Amino acid sequence: MTDLHQLKSSEVKELREEILSEQNGCCAICNNPITDNTGISLDHQHKTSKETIGEDGAGLVRGVLCRACNVWEGKIWNNTSRYRQPKSVEDRIVMLEKLIEYYVKGTYPVIHHTEKTKEPIVSKRNYNKLKKAYDGKKKFPEYPKSGKLTVGLQALFEEYAIEPYN
Repeated sequence: MTDLHQLKSSEVKELREEILSEQNGCCAICNNPITDNTGISLDHQHKTSKETIGEDGAGLVRGVLCRACNVWEGKIWNNTSRYRQPKSVEDRIVMLEKLIEYYVKGTYPVIHHTEKTKEPIVSKRNYNKLKKAYDGKKKFPEYPKSGKLTVGLQALFEEYAIEPYN
């Protein structure tokens, strides 16, 4: 790897524009057009203290990314090394390919216990419509503070054929 060029800070803008032109003005990951408004990042592989420049891509420029993709890529890269301890870039690529295969495989028809569906809230408009239609035989129940349908209100909504929810 003796043909490597050490980039000077004064050369960053020119190289970034050159690579961006090669990428047709788009982010190398999301392929969205990059403007000054979206942020421009000259992405490179960070070198660890145990690596030498150029070894397995360490320290080398990879391309131009929008700011969002650069942050996202960095989080994936850092967390992959933090939690999986891959030995090389190839190991990271294999792990990401396995993750994609896992996602593509699909899901089971079972909802996780932490993903409970929220109980709907009684419509205030329909509550008022029910209150107006009520014939006054008994005291009309108050609108529930929680917004959840009570047994008494449910019976009245059914009796007057009014939908409790929007």
